[in-house]
Amino acid sequence: MRAVRYIGERQAIVQERPDPRPGPKEVLIQMKAAGICGSDLHLYRHPRGAFVETGRVPGHEPAGIIAEVGSEVRGWSIGDRVTAYFRLICGKCHYCRTGRGNVCINRRGSYGVGPGTADGAHAEYMVVESQYLLKIPDDFSFEDAAIVACQGGTAYYPLTRLGVSGRDVLVVSGLGPVGLLATLFATHMGAEVIGIDPSPDRRAFAERLGARQTFDPTVGPIGEQVRAFYPDGADKLLEASGATPAHMAIPDLLKPLGMAALVGLGTPELRVSLNQVAMRELILFGTSIFPDSQYDEIWQFFRRHAITPSQVVSHRFPIEQGAEAFRLADTATVGKVCFTFP
Repeated sequence: MRAVRYIGERQAIVQERPDPRPGPKEVLIQMKAAGICGSDLHLYRHPRGAFVETGRVPGHEPAGIIAEVGSEVRGWSIGDRVTAYFRLICGKCHYCRTGRGNVCINRRGSYGVGPGTADGAHAEYMVVESQYLLKIPDDFSFEDAAIVACQGGTAYYPLTRLGVSGRDVLVVSGLGPVGLLATLFATHMGAEVIGIDPSPDRRAFAERLGARQTFDPTVGPIGEQVRAFYPDGADKLLEASGATPAHMAIPDLLKPLGMAALVGLGTPELRVSLNQVAMRELILFGTSIFPDSQYDEIWQFFRRHAITPSQVVSHRFPIEQGAEAFRLADTATVGKVCFTFP
């Protein structure tokens, strides 16, 4: 099969390697769509030695059909349309048992990204433990499912924690794929969405998806720009860029008693004025992908509002053009980049 591999910083190649085979409790997925996520780009830009040396396949947004079933797998058949929950969770801790596997305290790793990694989705075939399989609804595409597997759920989940509704002005800071998806979803939740991003193409994309206004943080203090139109600030904020200047601007963008969900992981340290957070009684919280128990709810939301998350896909590539796909995604100027397979 053909598969992507990192060989150094910002260096990806496509190589031929043997087709994988599933173990007794695993299935083999023939890939039909696979997204490039921001987490994939983190590793692309700064690959860990072990990830490069072992030749791991990146990618954790798979969607395809089951091509082979392990001898001990029950409830799944060849031809089933599936995606996968990419975090390898224990299934036994309090959080897993209560449907919050996204914060499992005994994680074994992830498919295609992070420590303890198993081979991921940027290949023609991928092996997945059957316990992590999720059925793709018949009325949605493989691309839709690949997006939901990570970035779609990552955008939807914090909006539900924020309680976004038609009463809210919501700032979406960072209009990469997660921010674009959050814009699309929040608009259908009734919120008035304000987008912030330095890329004019991404700002235009957000406006097509429903953002009322968008702002460029490089032309002046972003708080002043937003408050020229919204003097009191926004009710809620979703921070998807992970950039330090965006973190520092949060108090300037929110009303007193406002709430912010921290989604982007670009910067490992959070810098924000504690005085402003305390005096304005702001609530800031982190969020980590989405709980697997929310999977069906997400599809129901899409049906209710006639949403297809693949609306945010701007570029599609065959796996043979893996290096080109990563170079484009790395520019941070486009929408979602996806691999598609025959």
